[in-house]
This record gives sequence, C-alpha cells and structure tokens, in this order.
Amino acid sequence: MDEQEKALISKQFIEVMLKVPVILCPAQVQAMETGIKEYFPDFIKNSFPFFITGSMAESLQPGALYHITDFINLHFSLFLYDGGKQVFIAGPYLPYPADTAFCEQTLQNNGKNLSLLVPFSQFCLNLPVVGNSQITEVVRTAIRVVTGTDQEIPCLHYESQRHYTQESSGLSEEGVDEASIELLEHRYYYEKLLLQEVAQGSQDLALKYYRQFSQESRAIVRTEDPLRTAKNLGFSLNTMLRKSAETTGIHPVYLDIISSNFAMLIENSNSLREAEECKSQMISAYCRFVQTNRLDQYSPLVRKAITYIRIHLADQLTLARIAKGIRVSPSYLSRLFNQETGDSISNFITKARVEKAAGLLSFSGMSIQNIAFYVGFGDLNYFSRCFKKYKRMTPTEFRASSSVGS
Repeated sequence: MDEQEKALISKQFIEVMLKVPVILCPAQVQAMETGIKEYFPDFIKNSFPFFITGSMAESLQPGALYHITDFINLHFSLFLYDGGKQVFIAGPYLPYPADTAFCEQTLQNNGKNLSLLVPFSQFCLNLPVVGNSQITEVVRTAIRVVTGTDQEIPCLHYESQRHYTQESSGLSEEGVDEASIELLEHRYYYEKLLLQEVAQGSQDLALKYYRQFSQESRAIVRTEDPLRTAKNLGFSLNTMLRKSAETTGIHPVYLDIISSNFAMLIENSNSLREAEECKSQMISAYCRFVQTNRLDQYSPLVRKAITYIRIHLADQLTLARIAKGIRVSPSYLSRLFNQETGDSISNFITKARVEKAAGLLSFSGMSIQNIAFYVGFGDLNYFSRCFKKYKRMTPTEFRASSSVGS
C-alpha cells in the first residue's frame, strides 16, 4: 500500500471520527486554495484573501505537523507526504464554539462591516468543533501511518498577520511544539470562567479570571498597533459581558445602554493603560448590574412584569396597566408576582422608584423635586415618606451622606 492509499484511509478515518474535512492535493498554493475554498461560501471567498502564500508553501518541510490559523480564525492542520509533493490538510475547524463576540471580533479585525455578521455566524455554527490537542494527536497518528516514520514529529504553529485590512497576505511563524496551542486553550478556558462569574455577579472572581485571561492573550496576540488591538479586544469583551449578563434575564434595553457607554469609553482611550482600566471597570460594572437586576430566578411572566415596571417607572403604573401591557389577567399576575417575589406589585413599584431615586441622588445634580417626578412620584411629600421608609433617612440626608453627592 503506497502513501497515497494510506493518506486516503487516514482522510476517511478523520472525517468519520472528528467530522473534520480532509483535503488531499498537490503541495502547490493554487491546488491548496482550490481544495480549501470548496468549504467556503461565496461571501468568504470574495471578502478575504487566501491565507497560504507562495513563500509559506515553500517553507513547509516533510516530517512536521503544521497548525495554521487563517485570517478569520479558522484552524487547519496539515503535513506533507510523498516526498513533499502532496499535502494532507485537515480543516477548516474551530477549537471552541463560535459565539457572537468571536464573530464580531473577527470581522472587526479584518476591517469588515458587521452586515456580514449573520452569514458569518451561520457559517461558523456549521463548522466542526475539535480541541487542538485532540486533532494534533490524530493528525500526528496520520503522519506516522502515511509516512511510516517513527521519529518525533514537531508541531509548528502559523498565524495570519493582523493588519486589519484585506491587504494582509503573509503568515508569520508563532512558535514551535504545542506551546502556542496550549496558550490558546488556556485563554478560552479563563474566558469561560470569567463569563460564568459575571453571570453570577461575582466581581472579585471575574476580575481574577480576567487577569489570567489577559495574560494568556498577551502571550498570543501580536500586532503592529497595540492600542488598536487593545481597543478591539475591549469591544469583544464588551459584547461577551453583555451576552453573559443577558443570560440572567436582564432586558437587553438596559444592557445596550451599558454596552454603548463602554464602547465609547474604549474607543476614546488614548493609551494602553486607559484601555486596560476601562476593561476592568467594565467587568465590575456588569457584575454590579447583574447583582441588582438579575431576573433568572423568576418565571418568564414575572420577568416581563418586572421589566415592564422598570421601563415605565415614571408612568402612572397600576396592576391593570401592567397586566394589559404584558397580556395577562390582573388577578393571575398579582397572585403569581406575590408568590415569586414575596411582595405586592404596588410595593415593588415603590421600592424600584426609591432605588432609582437613590442612584440619581448619589450620581447626579438633579434637584430632589425633579428626581421625585422623574422616577414616578407625583407628590414630593409622599416621595420623602417612601424614601425614608426604605432608606432610613430623608432624600436630603441620603444625598449628604453619599460619597459622590453634589
């Protein structure tokens, strides 16, 4: 059995076991491009350059395993056989599931409009997901089977240069052995832990895992514009944090406000230090918001009622109006709301208005009368009585005791 036949058997094995496509073709750029692009939709073929250049193809050597990441963060593993005349390419695949943040970041890094987000996300969702360590071992086995070598097989990692434009066409060697692959896996491991803690509102742990995530990221990402990279990573982190917080039942309208404000702060950062400080502040802000606004402990109907109350806080809210707004009978809503929250809707509304007013007293220069009307109290004296009931002090005393009072 010659190497070509062995390569065909290995191809079938990998495709069946890992669901990763395998291409067998001459070790020439045009042949590799034709084979790989068979798995790409037209919008990717037309929007991104091919990532293997002539000089890179010439640098490939028999006896080595190459792990390649292209411009859109797709992964490929390949090796030469038949005396270096033929190439065995496993891919495209992803080492982790692609979420919205990943897709947004990839498009931004390549200077692409987010109008491509939906088709790109759909494409990524259909890609096989295989850990780099797993596929490295499988392809190493394929090398031994195809070439009959019993020598140690080095693993070289290549990553596309990050210039954020379609003009990029080169590849730069990033490292040897599995070191860079392990760094990638560590990075996404800490990213997962970070997002889990944000969803729990655990600020200290979230910041701890972010520092570890950030350290792994610095070891991997290289660019000619460090500040631009820091900003792009900030945008990506903002998106991930927003999605994590959204899993706690918080309405997207509130998260969009936080997200938009931090997006402006990130873009306006003038130094790496400012960009990093902004990321830490962002993590803390999302955690605090989750702590005070999470709704995942309630049923979908009660979530809708609470969200309706928060959005219409300044309006004349009644049980009947809320029930009509979320299309449910008032009696059923009242019973379910009291059962799940341990409070009546009227008391919940009053508490929500007092909490909103407390925030404005601490962080704005609005007059107490304007704050009362802004949060839905039509009578200033009634507002003062309610505020003292829940905060144990008058609005004036609360503002004076606030660390950021006006």
